[in-house]
Formats: sequence, structure tokens, C-alpha cells
Amino acid sequence: MVNVLLLGATGYIGKELCHSLVRGGDHRVYGLARTAEKAKDLAKEEVIPIIGSTSDTQELLNSIEKHRIDVIVDLMGAELNTTKTLISEIKKIGAARLEAASEAGIRIQKLGFIYCSGTWLHGSSNEPVSDLTPVAASNSPTPPAELTSWRAIVEKEVLDCSDVLDVMIVRPALVYGRSHPIWGIFFGPIHAASQDGSSSVGLAADPESRPGLVHVDDVASGFHAAIEKLPLISGTGVYPVFDLVSSQESMKDILNFAAKTIGYNGKVELVGAGDDLFAKAMSTSMNNHSARAKQILGWEPRKTSFVQGMDIYAKGFVAATV
Repeated sequence: MVNVLLLGATGYIGKELCHSLVRGGDHRVYGLARTAEKAKDLAKEEVIPIIGSTSDTQELLNSIEKHRIDVIVDLMGAELNTTKTLISEIKKIGAARLEAASEAGIRIQKLGFIYCSGTWLHGSSNEPVSDLTPVAASNSPTPPAELTSWRAIVEKEVLDCSDVLDVMIVRPALVYGRSHPIWGIFFGPIHAASQDGSSSVGLAADPESRPGLVHVDDVASGFHAAIEKLPLISGTGVYPVFDLVSSQESMKDILNFAAKTIGYNGKVELVGAGDDLFAKAMSTSMNNHSARAKQILGWEPRKTSFVQGMDIYAKGFVAATV
């Protein structure tokens, strides 16, 4: 079995990826947990917990060697300096393994590293883009969303490690499903307005926005496919960056249908994102597709419309927050 370590195993995407890998039965799944309570939660799901954090890199690195981890998946979303430090240390482990193998005169599989980035790096536009479109470059069609523009630096760091690591970058679009934590900026005020009887609710969203979307279950299956295809792609010349997006839908439709499902009968007003960087990122429009993820990774998204399933999705948010 392949030993896979998930950083961010107890998070929104990490939890679903753990379930996917455990159900698949082909991987021995380890998860980083910050507390004993989180470790217990992982153990209940048949995930082997490693208690620690990315801020204590030495303990984490010791665990990677102790458990002979084959692939590391970073779903943490940690800030730039923390992530760069982590990548640098993982690179050292990969180099040390290759050196030891060389001294013994044998060949080994490189240590794998998959980084979770995001499609906000493409910026906001209704012009077609793909994972082959350059981001944060002089010839990029649009600049990245300011909130996550630093991820372009991390992506470069990851790709530059390919001499000693098998690397891949997976970029989910705007994720929905289950508890919808990122959608609280919109669904929360709608639900509050439904409770206090407000005649209207103003939301910090661009009324013309058409975000690229993907369900969290499909994000998990995308990372699962990435883990399985990583050693097959590495060293072949295939560009190891894959966008995961299954639909592009109107923000106005999303929020109006959410309001209807939540039981709010007042007026939903999309007043623009203003200067709020998170709201601006949420209003990022994207005309993208995932042809390469489907062709090369074998990714098959199952849930392809947020609006179509809103009668289920919005109620899921309410159940998770009330």
C-alpha cells in the first residue's frame, strides 16, 4: 500500500479526501492533527493520526520518515512563509532519500508532494482559461485575485522541487457542498434576514459574477486521482498542474435560489464586493474547464450544478450552522 499523509486532514476538503482514500482501500492514510481530540476524530475514520503542526517542522519531518510516507498532500492553506518553509524541509527529505538510494546503487520512487492551490490565480474574466494558461505572469490574461495572489509563488516553489520530488499542483475552483463554510459570507446574512423578517438583505457580491464551481466530493475525488496518477505522470513532461471545475454559474442565481430554499421572501441585493478582498475573490468570474484533469487524471465529477441542487445544498448550510 502507498502511505499517504494529508496535511489538513481534519479540514473541509481533507475530511472528504480521507473518506475517499479509506473507502478505496489502496492507501494507508495518515492525517496531521493539532490536538488529541482531532487525532481521535481521525482514528474513528480509520485514518492514522500524527499529532503535530506545520509550525513544528522537525516533529513532522520525523514522522514522515518514521512512517515511510510516500506521498504528502498539503491541504492546509497556510500562509506563504510557513508553506515555503515546509516545502524546503520536505525537499531535503526527498533529496536525502535519493542520495541514500544512489549510494546503495538502487533506484527508488521519489517522495511525492501534491499542493492544493486554487483557480482564483486565474483572476476574474469570462474569457476561456485552462490550467495551461499562465498565472501571475506578464502574459497572463488577467491578474490573480489579490487575496490569494501569493499562491503563485508557492506554485513556483513546488514545481522547482521536481528534481528530488514527484510534484503536482491541484487547483479547485470555488468549492460548495456539505457545510459550505466559505459560503457563510452570503448564506449567513440570508438566513439571519429570514429569521428577523428583514424586507431586504444586501450581500457583498458582484451581481454580474459567474464563478467557476466544484463540489467538495468532486474535489476529493480529484485529489484521489492525483495521488494515484502522480508516479505515472512524474518525469514524463506532462505539466503537473490541474484545475478542478465542473460548472460556471451566475452568482445572482445562486444567491436567489439559496434565499428561496432558506425561506427568505425579501429582496436579495448584490451590492458589490467593495474593497473587501475576500468578497472580491468570491465574486471572481471564471470560464474554465477541466479537460486535462479528466483526460490525464481520469477525474469524473459527479455533481455538476450548484443551482440545480440548491434545495439540498442551502439546507445543508443551515443544518451545519444553526
